[in-house]
Amino acid sequence: MISALGEAWLGLRLRRRRALLTALGIGLAAAMLSASLVVADGLGGGFGRAAASAHLADVIVRFDPQRADRVARRIEQLPDLKAYSLRQEVTGVEVDANGQDAGNAVAEVVGQGPRGYAVVGGRNLSGRPGEVVVDRGFAAAWGLRLGGTIAVSGLPAQRIVGFAEEPDNVAYPLASPQIYLSQSALGAGANPEVNEAQIWLRDPRYLNSVLVQARAITYGLRGMRFITRAGVRVLLDQAAGIVIDLLVALSVIALATAGVMLAASARAEVQRRLKTIGIKRAVGASRGRLALVQALEALLVAAPAATLGTVAGALATAGPSDRLLTMLNEPPAGAALIGPL
Repeated sequence: MISALGEAWLGLRLRRRRALLTALGIGLAAAMLSASLVVADGLGGGFGRAAASAHLADVIVRFDPQRADRVARRIEQLPDLKAYSLRQEVTGVEVDANGQDAGNAVAEVVGQGPRGYAVVGGRNLSGRPGEVVVDRGFAAAWGLRLGGTIAVSGLPAQRIVGFAEEPDNVAYPLASPQIYLSQSALGAGANPEVNEAQIWLRDPRYLNSVLVQARAITYGLRGMRFITRAGVRVLLDQAAGIVIDLLVALSVIALATAGVMLAASARAEVQRRLKTIGIKRAVGASRGRLALVQALEALLVAAPAATLGTVAGALATAGPSDRLLTMLNEPPAGAALIGPL
């Protein structure tokens, strides 16, 4: 007696055209769903991955240029302080590399302490003269390589030692080109001027209390602007959320359409095969046997079609999604997508 699997396979061969059309519908639905999942998971979790990798500060404070020691004394009075770092942000910097140039670059002159950015290629600044770390999105757009050089206005040619990813802002070309230099390498002295502070707290739950205290003790520092990690996330999610919502809506429409089509096809198939099912029952086939054969037929069609559709959708979407995440200064999900897919 032919096995249930053999009977299911024989039935599919006899109805090859219908099986192929069903597989095509399943594959397209799976591709749309996996594409939506890749983008939604990549963009939805991108900031969390970036913040953890870069050890993003709980509070970023920008102000008019002040001597570093004056700012440091104010910050050290804050409660629940874990660490802080000071830097000078210089805008309107001219950069030139690979035959391209820009006059609106931002140079972050970083000092001691946590840096607040992740090095995603090469290494960090060592403090020796002539070294620069370049924003990853900027490097990708201009084709910059590790070990190459970049001309920075007012400085000798700087050697690129690393690529950075700082999630408090989007990357080039959505924002100005960004580079990182060392205060010690530039000979800024022991007490340079700074206009940005990054603050890490022992317990972020006390953030609101710390902000109240910070506004009180920073009296006299002009141009104060505070942004929290949550504030950065809200700003970036506003852009990413539009893309996620659009893809999810398209996926729901595709899945609903495919579901209706497959349900209608299944109903028509059952109606068409009622006589055959009746004959099989008449010659002694059990209900369980008939149900098993139908289930195996569905499995033989759906499993490979859904697998191929899922892989195709993920591969088609991964490249553009990763490039978008690079412009948002966020790392791709990578192998973490295997489980959800």
